[in-house]
Amino acid sequence: MFKLPENQALRAGLYMVLAMGSFVTNDTLIKVVGQSLPVGEIIMVRGFMAFLLIGAICVQQGALSGITHLSSRVVFARNSLDLLSTISFVTALMHMQIANLTAVMQAVPLAVALLSMIFLRERVGAGRMTAIILGFIGVLMIVKPSVSTFNVYEALALVIVFGVALRDIVTKRIPARIPTFVIALGNAGFVTIGGAVLCLFQGMQWPELWQFGLLALAAIFLSSGYLFMVATLRLGDLSGTAPFRYSIMVFAIVSGIVVFHEFPDWVSMLGMVLIVGTGLFAAHREARLSDSARRQAA
Repeated sequence: MFKLPENQALRAGLYMVLAMGSFVTNDTLIKVVGQSLPVGEIIMVRGFMAFLLIGAICVQQGALSGITHLSSRVVFARNSLDLLSTISFVTALMHMQIANLTAVMQAVPLAVALLSMIFLRERVGAGRMTAIILGFIGVLMIVKPSVSTFNVYEALALVIVFGVALRDIVTKRIPARIPTFVIALGNAGFVTIGGAVLCLFQGMQWPELWQFGLLALAAIFLSSGYLFMVATLRLGDLSGTAPFRYSIMVFAIVSGIVVFHEFPDWVSMLGMVLIVGTGLFAAHREARLSDSARRQAA
């Protein structure tokens, strides 16, 4: 029988790996179904199923008492940004290699640092700025912008990175008194409504049994990914589990090769290594700064 490690840090790392595997499995299932169903319908059906699953968890946890907080402006802004990011991500996923898009999304922490420097006037040292520049060079190595090959979906991937980064910055402004599961529930409901509105423009078709089944599995893996992320944050911090976070690249590359027969070229692979390396450096530096701040406060 499988036994979880006793060490709290290792257990947090294991939960992070499970979360990353869940997210990539969700993306894989969505990409498969997306070849035969409109994007809006996929987002609506999966969002509704996730809403039911997360709602059941909220009931079990007794967290529904905080649902009134969903009307706050900061939560509304966060959900709006997540809706736009979700629509953009699913659209790009249908037209890009899953490993490439996943790698580009790993630049989000670097984008958060850049936006914080620009809009929040946070100080960014030379080492961190170098990591940001190298990380975005890695992104460019993956999307390979050129007049002859650059397309709207690769440009959309870059927009998603900054959209998700802005969403994360807004998320930090949400008061701690609002339960995480309530935010997730509101987000699932918001995405479901957004997908339904998109269906008005794209049209709908009744899903076949296999399509409905894959969307149900996608909702389960998406919800389990959120649950494992919550478990990770309760056991450890993001900087400490950052190395495990990049296991998502292994899952994405395997998914691309096995399911979609997508083989990243050597330039893309080098870009992935660059993004992961700069992300790990940024996480390590953030951990050192946090430790230093705690010592000064003590």
